[in-house]
Amino acid sequence: MFRLVAAVILVALAALAALWQFGVLANPFDRSPRVPPVPPLLTSLEQDDVDGVRAALSGGADPSQVDANGRTALMVAAQHASPAAIEALLAQGVEIDWRAADGATALMLALRHARTSEVPLLLLNAGADPTAVDAAGQGVLHYADQNTAMRNSPLYPRLRELTEIPIRPGWPSLYVVPVPDATLSSRAAHWPNAPRAYRNGVHEGFDFFDGAVSGISITYGIPIVAMASGTVLRADHDYVEMTREEYDEVIRASRSSLITSDDLLDKLRGMQVWLEHPGGFVTRYAHLSGVAPEVVVGARVEQGQVIGFTGNSGTLEAAQGTEDDPHPHVEVWRGDRYLGQGLEPAEIFDMARQLFGSAGLPPRWVP
Repeated sequence: MFRLVAAVILVALAALAALWQFGVLANPFDRSPRVPPVPPLLTSLEQDDVDGVRAALSGGADPSQVDANGRTALMVAAQHASPAAIEALLAQGVEIDWRAADGATALMLALRHARTSEVPLLLLNAGADPTAVDAAGQGVLHYADQNTAMRNSPLYPRLRELTEIPIRPGWPSLYVVPVPDATLSSRAAHWPNAPRAYRNGVHEGFDFFDGAVSGISITYGIPIVAMASGTVLRADHDYVEMTREEYDEVIRASRSSLITSDDLLDKLRGMQVWLEHPGGFVTRYAHLSGVAPEVVVGARVEQGQVIGFTGNSGTLEAAQGTEDDPHPHVEVWRGDRYLGQGLEPAEIFDMARQLFGSAGLPPRWVP
């Protein structure tokens, strides 16, 4: 009898060990840290639980999943969540203009439900299409008109303007001009895609020269602000200016090539700050005289925050040791293409209106 009881106990213990080993039962003797369950993504978004959203995404949750109403995680976030949760989704590459069965987009739902303009602004900065219409033919203004907070917000007039101008899909809107109170230059030669014969290349951004902008004078040291909220990718706090000999060698090497190489062009931009924005966009700020102390790689910056100061670094004047001819230079990139690449000035002007609004444009422009 004793042997039978012992055999039964041994078999039972072996069975328990097997169940513990394969995770069917919790092992009471296991003191290793418990792995928390992955929180449900949609529930976390509805509750605006940003940590839960991040944990769900890092745990492998599908950011393209839809709820019982056929609305994507981004749409759920647009109705319930904060910008931080939405940015976490956008970082996963979700489709920003995906449409529900009724044709609604995340931007439309944000305009209907948001208590502030923060979420709609984020989506527009990230490239959401302001000209989309739903299955009933209703556009974004219809959704904004149903929300008192939107109708009374500073975003509303610019949103209305976006519905009345040509829009180039895939590029952002509602950025701010990086030189406060200034417009873009009135000369197309200061815009993207303008030829730069002195170095065998083309211009990749917007220059702000004194006498060619409306609103303010461009002087050495005036502040430069972030065009949109984002994260610092590059901040040249330790920049050292080129000597005249180094500058001349860069120009000689550029002229001997078919087009200015990326490394030489980087030197000619001088002191820089680069920011990464939701939607996969990057803005570059060049020819700076200084970088704001708090602007360091990995830091968060908000739209309109001072990130640096106007200078002439990377130019002949700086190599000569002067502060002459200061001019902010800014670029907007998506992947390996800059805003305005390959376009005619009139097309770039339309893109600039989409980006900065009519208030950021000069009264007229010339080639």
